Amino acid sequence: MKPLPLQVRLFLLVVVALTPGLILGLFDVRAGAGDVPPGPAAILVAAAYVAALAVFWFVIRKWCRVQGAGDAATSQALQADVDQRNHLLRELHHRVKNNLQMISSLLSLQADRIRSPRIRRVFAGAQNRVLTMSILHRHLYERTDWAQVDFQAYLNDLVRHLSVGSGAVAGAGVRFSVSAPVMAVGPDVAIPIGLIVTEAVSNALTHAFAGVADPRITIAATDSQGRFELSIDDNGNGIQQDAEPSAERGGLGFTLLRGLSTQLDGEVTVSRLSEGGTRVLIRFPSPSPENRGQAPA
Repeated sequence: MKPLPLQVRLFLLVVVALTPGLILGLFDVRAGAGDVPPGPAAILVAAAYVAALAVFWFVIRKWCRVQGAGDAATSQALQADVDQRNHLLRELHHRVKNNLQMISSLLSLQADRIRSPRIRRVFAGAQNRVLTMSILHRHLYERTDWAQVDFQAYLNDLVRHLSVGSGAVAGAGVRFSVSAPVMAVGPDVAIPIGLIVTEAVSNALTHAFAGVADPRITIAATDSQGRFELSIDDNGNGIQQDAEPSAERGGLGFTLLRGLSTQLDGEVTVSRLSEGGTRVLIRFPSPSPENRGQAPA
């Protein structure tokens, strides 16, 4: 039920407050109080009551109109401040995204001048990590809610850029499959997840698919019963069953995986799949309410 306007509620309060006086005045008239006959006296009492109500109604309406104008002005000023803040934050994300893309381009130009394949891979890894954060900032400033990013769209965009940027040799013919819940997460969750995906996919593109006829990478994320799981599988050659992942595939990438999973209060495991290939599995608590929002429309 819609509440009554403020001026009506105030007027009803005045009516309730003055009604006892009217009743007492009418009782005095019936008792013969005063020099005026009962009939005209009752009319005078009722007229005074109505006149008082009219005066109060006029005063209340005027006061509410002034208060409403003041509240409207205050509300407009607050809304203008919010709009300005959101504009500045989106502009900040936009500028950060542009700066990160410039750094990525500079790394790419520098890598083109390097002859050593190992050093070029190091530059490519750094470029992919910068690109991951650049994509996140682009998703942030493009959304209505600047503090949340669409998780599924973010992963799809990230995988697309990694597959294109991995080069004709490593990325050619690799099929990607991304399965993730449509939800919004904050930057504190999106950045570690994005970097985890970047490391796992980059390692697979670089090391896993030598001699593989139909290379595939499958990324799956599930969120249930307070636990979030993210797996990155490939059907490549797979790690050796008794080998340390950090020893086989370049220590920095897997050191980052462990550090990023710790940042999410989770754990990472790297294992060989029974049908061949490698699985990188991250488990961590589901994002808290302040780090996630409702599913986007």
